[in-house]
Amino acid sequence: MSDMTAATVAKARLPVIGLGAGSGFAVWLLAEALQQDVLPPSLWLAAFAFVGSLCFGALAMIGPLPIHRALKGGGLLAVPMTGLLLLASLRFSVATDLLDGPALVLMAIALGGVSCSFLLMWLRGAQDWLSYDALSAASWGIAFRLGCGIAFVFVLWGLGLLSNALLGLVNITFLEDIADTDWLALTLSGAAFGLGLAVVQELGDGHAPELLFRLISLLLVPVFVVVGLFLLAIPFQGLSNAFGHLSSAATLMAMAGVIGTLVCVVLYRFRQPRGLTGLTTRALAGALGLVAVLCIWAVMMRIFQYGWTPDRVYAAALAALVLLHGVTYAVVAVTGGVNWAAKLRRAVVALGLVTAAWLAILLSPLADAGRISAASQIARFNAGEIPAHELPLWEMAHDWGRAGQAALATLEAAAQAQGDGDLLERLEIAKAADTRWEALAAREPNTADLAARLSALLPVQPAGQVIDADYFSEIEAFNLNRWISSCELVLQNGRRGCAAIVEPLGPLGVGEQVGGDTTLLVLVPPHDLTRLEFVPLTRRNGKTEAGYSITLGNSAHSAAGAAELLGTVQDGLYEVSPSRQMTLKLGEMEVLSQP
Repeated sequence: MSDMTAATVAKARLPVIGLGAGSGFAVWLLAEALQQDVLPPSLWLAAFAFVGSLCFGALAMIGPLPIHRALKGGGLLAVPMTGLLLLASLRFSVATDLLDGPALVLMAIALGGVSCSFLLMWLRGAQDWLSYDALSAASWGIAFRLGCGIAFVFVLWGLGLLSNALLGLVNITFLEDIADTDWLALTLSGAAFGLGLAVVQELGDGHAPELLFRLISLLLVPVFVVVGLFLLAIPFQGLSNAFGHLSSAATLMAMAGVIGTLVCVVLYRFRQPRGLTGLTTRALAGALGLVAVLCIWAVMMRIFQYGWTPDRVYAAALAALVLLHGVTYAVVAVTGGVNWAAKLRRAVVALGLVTAAWLAILLSPLADAGRISAASQIARFNAGEIPAHELPLWEMAHDWGRAGQAALATLEAAAQAQGDGDLLERLEIAKAADTRWEALAAREPNTADLAARLSALLPVQPAGQVIDADYFSEIEAFNLNRWISSCELVLQNGRRGCAAIVEPLGPLGVGEQVGGDTTLLVLVPPHDLTRLEFVPLTRRNGKTEAGYSITLGNSAHSAAGAAELLGTVQDGLYEVSPSRQMTLKLGEMEVLSQP
């Protein structure tokens, strides 16, 4: 490289490095202002939202745009983002409480990311700023540059840690001093991030490389096979067994995101996908509609069971967005004819604008998750659907903002009018406790009472065996409550949801054989009636210890199947025989006890 070329490269890199360094220093200033209480919470949040959006937008757009236009784009992003975050903060008594939960912050980041692509194309003066190809190139370029910049920062600090360890051998500590100086460390991190962006931009026009698209495209057929197997298994598995949990919904949403990304990559690489690629892409686009329907079903089942909470509000909002995307992809793929790819490209652009609008609505007062959740839980309580001890009182007091606190005031007024001392006590504990666990512990019954309650509920095998309350006296109240919840269940066959087996289960090695006071609890968890949980208990030196529990999903059983299997335990229709150790056999199922 000639001196002139080196000077030109350095001149091009300096603005990006400077913007990165300035962003890092601004982060330090904001952190210091928050720690020192220099600004009122609302003003600090406004500064944080504006500076954060400005830096994020400018860094995302610099390279394809010169620095002055990138800063203009950052400013155009920062103004509405600041307004939306200030509106969202009105839900809380203290504005900065908005940052305690990740949901609203992640929505703001997602909104900023979606908006940057449209802003970049508009500021470049592109005639086709709403075309799929242009927007895809801009979006992937932003994601690729930012990803490389972050990776370079991690590499830099990894090398710094290694270098510091090496120099520490000869008592040279200046690298450690730099890392311990917050403002300098953040400024250098920002500068490294900017350098990474600049170098990536030098490789081309900022678009993601073709290699990345090729690698992603290789996943098309494997994902199609996995999704196909999943959808084919649903009629045999049954919806109620597979869904009804936020974890199920999260898995479905993640897979929907993968499917959508794969389809968009293929649409970017090929004007008209043909052959196996075209067939698989079109089939995946159609399958996305089914996955999206199952996703919203999984969320709504949970809501129907337990009512609204902020997490469920956000999950439902995201699931609705996934449903809109999924149904659109599926309808276009099925009815689009030979031009389905071109039609889907236009639909994806429209969906991008709708996504940005939907995220903005979720940040606005129109979608106050705390208000929706509080109204739902109070309505369920007033209707007698849940008892007082199941109300999320601590969450209302500390996590649900002004709406949660208003709900507590409503409950308190009702409790005073009805003379409900128990609810009044729970409300006071919820407001005073610093953590949810502290609130639960304050109302925890005496361990001896819990042990006696469990002993009275627990069916024991073999016949004639008895487990008294003393056996559970050393068990934590949390576990006792969990086991009691299972025992209080009435399953479809009218049996209790628990049983205990007193048998010599355990290793068979010399000196390890376990006597008859070894107990295996068999439980149906209240949150999932299709599963069985096995908890080994051993008695040593007058103290009972609980081992690691084993939860087995009944992929071939419904809730009725789990109840029937537990019934065989309660009737003593099981076998204890040696394998690698003495094990419990329930038909074809074999359970090893691990103390």
